[in-house]
Order: sequence, then C-alpha cells, then structure tokens
Amino acid sequence: MATIPRAGELAPVQEFDHPRRQTSVAETGLRLGWTGVRYALLCLYLVICIYPFLWMISTSLRTSASVFAAGLSLKVDDPQWVNYQEIWRQADIPRAAINTVLITAVCMALIIFTTSMTAYAVTRSDFPGKKLIMVALLTTFLVPGEMLVIPTFYVNRSLHLIGDWRSVIAVILVMTAGAQVFNIYLLIGYFRTVPRDLYDASELDGASYFGTYWRISLPLIKPALATISLLTFMGVWNAYLIPLVYLAQNPKYQTLTIALIQYSKRFQTLYHIMAAGAVLTLVPIIIVFLFLQRYFIQGLTEGATKG
Repeated sequence: MATIPRAGELAPVQEFDHPRRQTSVAETGLRLGWTGVRYALLCLYLVICIYPFLWMISTSLRTSASVFAAGLSLKVDDPQWVNYQEIWRQADIPRAAINTVLITAVCMALIIFTTSMTAYAVTRSDFPGKKLIMVALLTTFLVPGEMLVIPTFYVNRSLHLIGDWRSVIAVILVMTAGAQVFNIYLLIGYFRTVPRDLYDASELDGASYFGTYWRISLPLIKPALATISLLTFMGVWNAYLIPLVYLAQNPKYQTLTIALIQYSKRFQTLYHIMAAGAVLTLVPIIIVFLFLQRYFIQGLTEGATKG
C-alpha cells in the first residue's frame, strides 16, 4: 500500500530505473565518434591546403637539379638562400613591389568609397529605376571578366590611357570597376541593419546626407569594410590578366606578378627561383590577413545572414 504523507510532509521520492541511461551513453559515444571524424576531415583538409605552400617554400631553397630529384619531399638538406637574392635583383622586386602597393592602395580606396556610397544610397533612398539598376548590376555576374578585356582596352585607348604611366591609371580604373557588384550587395546587407531612427536623429541634428553616411553609417559596418578590404587587397595584389594587358610592355611600371612572369620568359623556367619570388609575393597577403582575420570572418558570417 502506498503511504499517504501527512500534512506538512513531503512525499517520499521514489527511485525509478532509467532505461535511457544506456541510450544516452551510446548517443554520447556516437556524438564523440562523429566529432572525431569531423576533426579528422578538417585536419586532412588543412594538410591538403597547407602542403602546397610548404612545398613551395622548400622548393625556393633548393638548387635547380634538386627540384625534380626531391619529388614531394619537404626536406631541404642545403638551403639556398641565394635564390631570394637572385629573384630580388634580376626581377627588380623593389620597384615592382612599389608599383603593386601603389595600385593596390588606390584601388582599395576607390572600391571602398564607391561601393559603400552606392550601397548606402540604394539602402536609404528611393528613386525611380532603383530595382532596374539592382537587376542590371546583378546580371553582370553572368558576364565573364575575360570578355570585357578587349572592350575596356578600346575604351582606355580612346581615353589616351595606354603607354607609360597612363597605363597604371587604366589598370586602376579597370580593377576598380570590376570589383563593384559583390561588394555592393555585401554592404547592402549591412546598411539595412542600421536603424532608421539613427538617420532621423541625424537629420534632426542637422547632419547632411553625406555626413550621416560618413559619421554614422560607415563606422557601424566595420566588419564588412574589413572583408571587402581584404578581398580587394588579395584580388588586386595577385592580379595577372589586366596588368599583363596594360603593363607587360612597360618594365618600369610592372607589378610583382608581371615582373615574375617576364623574368621567367627571359631565361629558362627556373622553378626554384620562381618559387622564391612567389614566396616574397605571398608574404604581404599573409601579414594583412593575420591583422584582418577577425573582422574578415565576422564580416562573412554576419553578411550571410543580414539583409
């Protein structure tokens, strides 16, 4: 018979068997197993991604004869640091680096300013033909960039931007125009999260249209700005086709990628020297990514859910 508790007393706690205890242990083991599989796959992916870079570094420290003899090995018995001195001197790396830094800096400034202003205007203002403009921008994704090389070349030639230092201006204009659509749509998603009340408050305080953009909206989308800055930096720094079209005949204004290619054309393909040049080219990108990594990841993850 069940015992009826008296007034003021708590009912005795009955102990029951937990048939799910074994199930939970099995589920925990299964969960740990899948976690181990995921980590194993991530480690495998990491090796696949980082091995070519390590192989390139090891190749840059080999001799011409040992490049093919080493195969896939990363071991270097006698590092040849003179390879870096060779590519530094023969390819005129300092001058090419200055040209690349100049073109990259100007393109980054123009792309950030133009794309952020466009996204701000599209997000905040309503004007006739707004949807048509957005559809027109979106359809440019369907056009391969290689198809626009010849038309843009004729346009720049008609503007007398071919030859000497003017070719640098042509490269900047083409690279800036080619990096608009993705950045605009990414920034639109961020500008839409800015509360409308901030715009109304700024208008009450007497802020202008541009002042609201510069002092209120722009500081609130720093992760997105860091993301497009890093993507623009990598794209312009490693650009090959556009600089090749406009700067291949101007050794004084060549970028790093073009200087390395022109060096390989003058001699036989020296893979160990070219690997040293590739390492020198990648170092700035790695440094910039390390500084902007947190904002870059935040900008991509938040940008995927905003808008």
